Amino acid sequence: MTVYSMQGEYLSEVTYLVCEGGKALVIDPGASGERVLAECASLSVTPVAVLLTHGHADHVLGAAALQRSGVKVYACGEEFSVIASKANLAIALGFALDPFTPDVAVKDDDVLSLAPFSVKVIQTPGHTQGGVCYLIGKTLFTGDTLFPGSYGRTDFPTGDEQDLLCSIANVLFELPPDINVYSGHGFSGKVAAPAEPQTTIGEEYSTNPILNLL
Repeated sequence: MTVYSMQGEYLSEVTYLVCEGGKALVIDPGASGERVLAECASLSVTPVAVLLTHGHADHVLGAAALQRSGVKVYACGEEFSVIASKANLAIALGFALDPFTPDVAVKDDDVLSLAPFSVKVIQTPGHTQGGVCYLIGKTLFTGDTLFPGSYGRTDFPTGDEQDLLCSIANVLFELPPDINVYSGHGFSGKVAAPAEPQTTIGEEYSTNPILNLL
């Protein structure tokens, strides 16, 4: 399995392509659908699913176009209302989000069989009410919940600081320390390139400043 990163259109968001056996999972397509499809073609992979960690516009900008191309979109059921409302922050970012409704509602502890991938859903509210992380083997995609040396904002609609603290301290920090972490921001580059993990659960458990709030 190889993880590729490409910068989205806004706020240095990171769109991930998780590739194996000629297939790809698209995680948080903040890059346009056209760019994502072009990068998949250049890597000779077929996208099999779009996985959304949350509904903010900088993370879902390309979802509608990918859905129209035939790729199913997955998101937490509690996040559908964020995607469909001003809580998606598109207006704040200065653009109109191409509307869409996710095809599949996921929830905590779901295991998605998306051959050749097996994806565990970990519900992590706090940044938004329906935020989730996705665990694939020993690789965790945290969206805007957990960052290297930082953590997600909670001052947006449906955000909640106590929920975020619980999600990180009682859920993510209970995972094995060798779990590799890829967050929703932090890589640059308009063209998809192989990406090394940004951090590990063990490193964040030892050093993340959120520990000072617990």
